Amino acid sequence: MLILDDRGQLLMQRRPADKENGGRWDKSVGGHVSAGEEFDTTAVREAGEELFDDPVSPRVRLARDRHEFDALERSEDLARTVLFYRASFQLNLRDVRHAPDGGRRNVLYHLAIYHGRTAVPLEDFRPQKSEIDELRYVGPAEVDQMLLDARLPPNMAFLWLTQGHALLGRNRAPGRR
Repeated sequence: MLILDDRGQLLMQRRPADKENGGRWDKSVGGHVSAGEEFDTTAVREAGEELFDDPVSPRVRLARDRHEFDALERSEDLARTVLFYRASFQLNLRDVRHAPDGGRRNVLYHLAIYHGRTAVPLEDFRPQKSEIDELRYVGPAEVDQMLLDARLPPNMAFLWLTQGHALLGRNRAPGRR
């Protein structure tokens, strides 16, 4: 999940050192789909857990599609809500992950990609301590520099390179379209 604030900055999380991709700056929200769970259900649960330490947080809102997202973006209180929609779905992606012990893991996976918006101030988030060391909003130029400095895990580099332009171009604050 890639979430922008009202200034076009990306909400990013720094992973704990003892986790996969530890110490690196990563996407706004990420997670694994449990057996029998739908991707959208996972996205809502993970956003609630990681951003508000509550898997059923009422502050997380999934739009059915881009059309509903556009309508909700104008009516939701984004200072209290994280609003997102599924932007794409990728099958059979290969990734290299940094293990906490310094090793590497090659994985094959399916990926649902979500774009979203929020104006929630950093101090109003309650990041899940076991998954997130720090949250911050980062401007596009700094995300680019993080990519060049290898401070992003490979999967976040992929997301930024394939989704960043579309995210920045379409997820503008209401009134700046």
